[in-house]
Amino acid sequence: MAGTWRRSIATGKGRIDAVRLPGRCWYRRGSALPGVLLAILVLSLLGAGLLSLSLVERQGAANEVKITQATYLSEAGINLALARLRQDPGWREGLGETSLTGVQGYIQRVDISQQVLSYRLRSLAQVGGVQRAVEVDLARPLYTFALATAGDLDKQDKLIIAGGDILALGDINNLKVVFGEDNVINVAAGGNLTVNGTLQGSAVAGGDLYVKGTIKGDATAGGVIYNKDKIYGNKFEGVSLTFPSFPDNPDAPFTNGLTLGKDTYTIEEIQAMVNNAGMTPAILYRQGDLTITAGHDNDHGNNNNNGNNNSNSNSNGNDHSTPYYYNGIAIIAASGSITLETSLLPASVGNAWAFIAGGDLNISGGTRLGGVFIDGGTFSKNDRGQESTINGSLVTRYVGAIDEGSYDTSGSNQEIRGNDNNNGNGQGNGKDKDNDHKIKGKIRIIYDQNLVGSLAPYLSQGNWQILSWRVAALEQ
Repeated sequence: MAGTWRRSIATGKGRIDAVRLPGRCWYRRGSALPGVLLAILVLSLLGAGLLSLSLVERQGAANEVKITQATYLSEAGINLALARLRQDPGWREGLGETSLTGVQGYIQRVDISQQVLSYRLRSLAQVGGVQRAVEVDLARPLYTFALATAGDLDKQDKLIIAGGDILALGDINNLKVVFGEDNVINVAAGGNLTVNGTLQGSAVAGGDLYVKGTIKGDATAGGVIYNKDKIYGNKFEGVSLTFPSFPDNPDAPFTNGLTLGKDTYTIEEIQAMVNNAGMTPAILYRQGDLTITAGHDNDHGNNNNNGNNNSNSNSNGNDHSTPYYYNGIAIIAASGSITLETSLLPASVGNAWAFIAGGDLNISGGTRLGGVFIDGGTFSKNDRGQESTINGSLVTRYVGAIDEGSYDTSGSNQEIRGNDNNNGNGQGNGKDKDNDHKIKGKIRIIYDQNLVGSLAPYLSQGNWQILSWRVAALEQ
């Protein structure tokens, strides 16, 4: 309602008088209540929203903390499994429910699965109902292969693998495998791989895979697989693969061992030093080249020769095939080359020796060897026409070229039953006595799990390299 306009008679000026409302309109009960209630409702909704948001944020923050803690616990499970594997490379049982002192939550389990090139560890942990899983791919230690080399295996039809797996970081061509239904052999090449004959196990190639025979297991290639119809298992092409690296200076971890002051020792002298070392393993180290001989009378039942035999002592007619049965756990290492001119086999299960050369490793024809053999140069064998044996595992950066002239030589099989790790530059650091870095005769390699297992806790070459580490999806 508008006001009333009035003019003053005295002044002639006009004004507007305001409308006056009855007093009862201002004091009517409950007139402000709807507004107050509305304000309270709005404020309550805003407060509830803010409180809910705060609770959600706090809950989210709490879950983030639990997720982080569960992830750390999963990683702790991986580290526990790694420590166990380094102490016991044959351990495959995994871990069950495990709690850590002073830590909230627990490790539910750690599983281990073996692949051709690696082992996969999967750890699952839980904190306050929140689960996290971590997966790690570990490169198999090089000494878990019957033969591992950083180079190629080319034209190796005289190099026979009769048990255990094969790894070459280069190409593999014409590799002969001793076959049998119970003889499962896996083969892996960092480059191209050509499979001849029937492979009972699986094949892995960083490059292309050529199947000229048959593969009973799976086939995996970074490149193309040819003749897929000859593969019984699964086939995977174009896969990104990670291969382990070869260590440099394989003798370096053992330089603090007992000093070998001479360049030539008889096997009896070495055994005496092992017996008197007073530690397990006995570690003997030579700064320079090392030759180990049978001794003049070792193979004929006469008195042991403890004199200073030189590297040519075996030219006096010793029978290299008559073995010396050694005792104890020992690592014999040298910064240069190692030449073995006598047969060496463990006296019984639980005895195992490793020979680790910073340079080349050369064995004589007719020898039978059991052990872990590691070198940083080129592995070779002389004395064409004489059979040799290595029982265990061989890991070498370079395998000497096959001597073509030995192919048709009667009785020229060289059987390797050991572990020879050659990690050098392939040029050789040794005296090169009767050694032109060639394989003269056949070589047969048979992996010996018991022998290698006795030495594994003390070897560091290529030991459980981590290829990948990732947070994994939870199982459905």
